[in-house]
Amino acid sequence: MQIKEFLIRRRSEVVNNFYDNYYTQTDEYKLRLSAGEDEQSIRSLSTASCGMIIDVITGLKERDFESIGKRRFNDKTDIRKIHQHMSEIDKFIINSLLKWKETEDVFYTDADIIQFMLEIKDTLASIQQQLLEGFMQENRNQVMAQRKEIIQLSTRIIPITDSIGVLPIVGSLDDDRGYFMKEKAIESADKLNLDFIVIDFSSAVLKDDFATKHMEDMIQSFKLIGLIPILSGMQPSFAQRTIQVGSNISKLQSFGSLEQALTNLGL
Repeated sequence: MQIKEFLIRRRSEVVNNFYDNYYTQTDEYKLRLSAGEDEQSIRSLSTASCGMIIDVITGLKERDFESIGKRRFNDKTDIRKIHQHMSEIDKFIINSLLKWKETEDVFYTDADIIQFMLEIKDTLASIQQQLLEGFMQENRNQVMAQRKEIIQLSTRIIPITDSIGVLPIVGSLDDDRGYFMKEKAIESADKLNLDFIVIDFSSAVLKDDFATKHMEDMIQSFKLIGLIPILSGMQPSFAQRTIQVGSNISKLQSFGSLEQALTNLGL
């Protein structure tokens, strides 16, 4: 029987011993428990990590560490602790093989264990890399979701009267934000059934020409659904950029402040 086959046979024992005899003594375990996390949830993640390493190095199953990385991210695990946890699992497996060799009648020698460690070295490094990539991808997904949510909340048309609404453009405008804002603003305006919309740029910072193009597209779309767009609070640098790129924004009725625009509408 090869070492891999031996580990497959003792898989459950290794997984449970790792959690009961090692992981429950770590600071990470104590911190997660004191933070109110359910003990069963902690056990589930730790044993899943250990079990999947055994599955991969023995060839029992294909690796799927992206899901573990995602769970680690959702549990707000420090990325350094992932590295530490994975390394400790590796050591625990090797120590278990050494312990069994000393206490049981097994077929393998110290040389066999060393050879096994060399054989799985690259596999273990690949496992850790995949786990970290899963963690980082979930981090990127979370950042993107939060960014979209912030943009959506900041792309809100405020009805002033039954026929007049204000769209305040707040913060930096780049290509991505300009596109998303354009889509959401048109959708909101169509539902409100307004006649006039004042687009206020007092708190906007234009980052690139793509953002200008998205704003122009948004204004043209407002016109197509029957809205009359009016601009307010355009910064000199913003106005200059619209002229340089040949944007039709510069030809719209514009006021220095939101107050002036609303006064012109009789408010």
